[in-house]
Amino acid sequence: MRSHGVLAAVVAISLLTGALALGGCADPAEPEPPAGNGSAEDAGAEPVYLPPGEQVIGLTELGDGRVRAVGLLQYRADEGALWMIVDGVVGEEPPEDAPVIAVIENMADLDSACGTNGTLVYAEGTLAVDDGTLPGPALTAEFVWRAAEP
Repeated sequence: MRSHGVLAAVVAISLLTGALALGGCADPAEPEPPAGNGSAEDAGAEPVYLPPGEQVIGLTELGDGRVRAVGLLQYRADEGALWMIVDGVVGEEPPEDAPVIAVIENMADLDSACGTNGTLVYAEGTLAVDDGTLPGPALTAEFVWRAAEP
């Protein structure tokens, strides 16, 4: 009887190992960048790219306390692990010291946008009160989307 218990344990461990290998447990240290170009689009909404005339890098007042930031998305680990929209040349990787248009303070809520690092994006939301601790104005973004089709 004892050998049946050992055999059952070996079979259970083998099945569990096989299931984990087939299921593809992701390594949390190296997450894959998500597909898509922004949280609302990835949730099923149609992509809304900016018309070419509105793809001007900078910060624009939209009214009702809302703004639109357009620029290149950049992650800066050395500045407190922040995602920022920065000035730069479309199609080129922005330098680490590129001027900051806005710091996306709630990027963890919008992590699907992370796959667009270095591309032209736009975000809309509200600016927080500047306390001087960030390298640019803090934007609480409703979304971050690609500004133009890839």
